[in-house]
Amino acid sequence: METFSTCGSAQDRERDMPSHGIEPSEPVIPGFVAVRELGRGGRATVWLATEQRSGKSFAVKCLGRKPETADPRDAKSSLLREVRLLSRLDHEHLVKVHGVVELAESVEGGSGVVMDYAPGGSLGQLVSSRGSLGVGETVTILTPLAQALAYLHCQGVTHSDVSPGNVLFTAQGKPLLSDMGISRMVGDASGVPDSGTPGFADPAPAVRGTAELEPQRDTYALAALGWYCLTGSAPDTAARRPPLTLLVPAVPTALAVAIEAGLHPEAQQRPSAAELGVAVYRSAPPEAVDLSVSVHATVVPELMTRRRASAPRPKRARIAALFGRFRPPGSGRRHRRAVAPVSERRRAAPVVLALGMIAGAGSVAAVWLAGAVWWAGDRGPGARQTAPGPASSASQEERGASEPGMPRNTQQGAGPHNVPVEAEVPAVVWGRIRSANPEEAIRGLSALRDKALSSGKFELLEHVNVQGSAAAASDGKLKDELLGAGLVLAGFSTTLSSVSVERPSSPDRAAVAVTVETSAYEERDAAGEIVGARPRGEPQELRVVLLRGEDAWRITEILAKQS
Repeated sequence: METFSTCGSAQDRERDMPSHGIEPSEPVIPGFVAVRELGRGGRATVWLATEQRSGKSFAVKCLGRKPETADPRDAKSSLLREVRLLSRLDHEHLVKVHGVVELAESVEGGSGVVMDYAPGGSLGQLVSSRGSLGVGETVTILTPLAQALAYLHCQGVTHSDVSPGNVLFTAQGKPLLSDMGISRMVGDASGVPDSGTPGFADPAPAVRGTAELEPQRDTYALAALGWYCLTGSAPDTAARRPPLTLLVPAVPTALAVAIEAGLHPEAQQRPSAAELGVAVYRSAPPEAVDLSVSVHATVVPELMTRRRASAPRPKRARIAALFGRFRPPGSGRRHRRAVAPVSERRRAAPVVLALGMIAGAGSVAAVWLAGAVWWAGDRGPGARQTAPGPASSASQEERGASEPGMPRNTQQGAGPHNVPVEAEVPAVVWGRIRSANPEEAIRGLSALRDKALSSGKFELLEHVNVQGSAAAASDGKLKDELLGAGLVLAGFSTTLSSVSVERPSSPDRAAVAVTVETSAYEERDAAGEIVGARPRGEPQELRVVLLRGEDAWRITEILAKQS
């Protein structure tokens, strides 16, 4: 076992130093300039280093600096094992390894692994500085880690030491899982299944001498991390552990149940990492992780949570950056016990919103997180929020929405084949879209789009956007994500207020200023089962450009409202 603690203050540095008090000797790393020590374990030290050629910062894990603490041959073997593992693994929440360098000066050993630098420090450092974390921050941390573990398990690998020192953060607060030095692979009967960090390692004895993996041990460690985030300490054994809600009354019941299920003393009764991630994700809205009190002083200016822009980003858009192309691990049926296959997802092209902002296109969940539901996107520079006027929202009759909880067919063009498109939507909606008044038209287009997304009748989107336009491209990405996941946005609707046509306008082109707010809604699969729920969105002030064809208005572009 090897856990590194990223140094962020004098106290942290003193705590992490060996008891003999020897100051760290700066390594000579060919091609790099060592900047400062980030942390140390029993067999290696980690240094922040600047690549001389590019000027980029990397973390370099160096062996052989203190040979008296461990056999350097074992340390080098562990390091090479880690490199071999990580070189074939590619996941956005795993620390990426770039290569191995031979140190120019060392006592023994002399190898260094060049890795991505995570300036946000470690989870251990963060909790030590703050005492405990909030519910939303815990969701932000656990969900992507569950995703990474599900990926590892499907690749035939277990991590074996999911612990606070091995969870690192980018400057944006994005969690990364590090240190694969003691991981086990399928067919590896000589691994070290009982290794791990005390308090986070599964207390049940591992099955020795077998080539089979025990991914449930990683699940236990992940749940223990959740307990640690919320309480500030590792969980006790099941017999001595009080209910989580007794220790932290503010924890939602759903989150407490998920964490305690992961800590079940019987491994076979625990959820998979994927299932635990889904349960955590559903339990509470995520929030940005505040790293400002725990990082090294030189890192503070880099933190996204400390930056101040003229136009703040909406909270949900900030969270999107933490998850990247996030798909809730194992999204699908709730009670499926086996880990759903997680293939190496293609690097999906981002959805480029008309506002000029970019939102991840990795999954339906990202639709809410990135604010990519129709007109949601960051306010442009200088945009300001005004008090909304009388709200205008299409009625249930206009939207043709079914009762909440009813299953919906998510196939494009669902429904009787002999039913024309116009019959799928109330006549009042078509009347508004064909109105000469752009203010009426935008209300009709809003209702039509709501119908498409909430019912799975995505062919209706062809009547919302101008073919080939930026608006059509954005909705096309959203449609593909929903179809791919087999989901609809049940109960989704938009409320329009402060609707006004900008002057000058023409009979076939109009720019409409509008404030848009999305409702709360549920993500439902083809069987009508709820797989996710989203809260009401924040109001967005937008400028929507409409073009009128032979019979109706359509949307061509969506911009930030001009100040």
